[in-house]
Amino acid sequence: MENFREQEYRAFELFDRQWAIVTAGAMEHYNSCTVSWDSLGNIWGRGGKSLPIVTVYVHPARYTSEFLKGSEYFTISFYPESRRKALGYIGSHSGREGDKAAAAGLTPIAMGQSVTYREAERTFLCKKLYQHAFSKDDLAPEVREYYAFPDFKGGWQPHIVFVSEVLDVRGAQ
Repeated sequence: MENFREQEYRAFELFDRQWAIVTAGAMEHYNSCTVSWDSLGNIWGRGGKSLPIVTVYVHPARYTSEFLKGSEYFTISFYPESRRKALGYIGSHSGREGDKAAAAGLTPIAMGQSVTYREAERTFLCKKLYQHAFSKDDLAPEVREYYAFPDFKGGWQPHIVFVSEVLDVRGAQ
């Protein structure tokens, strides 16, 4: 999509009402998971200009987090309501156990140095700028109570924040 910076994305609706799939890796070996904690914005940049960014938050127990940590590029893709069941499948099954994209009826395609799905209405191609796990001590007390994600061993394990530059956007406006 040319001039993606000039488009209006209605970020609150996009991320709150429509689930997304984050995908990292290359066509030969990639993984995806459904995400609903994301944001669009701007951050530091080169030459005095800010960079358009997408930020996603992924729990480290998700297989996709391994791909995100090891990849320079990833995609965030959005789907029509008719694909809600596929997104539910992607979000509730592990890629460690098989080809969940095929099981969900999604068709992987290359986008830049990453992967998205043909069925996506819109895909952001992202270059990772920063990653870091949330610190429990730095969360406001009311958030800390709500945000009690277990590590599946009885302890607390924070999500990892991935901040990325938007390089390209494909799909509907």
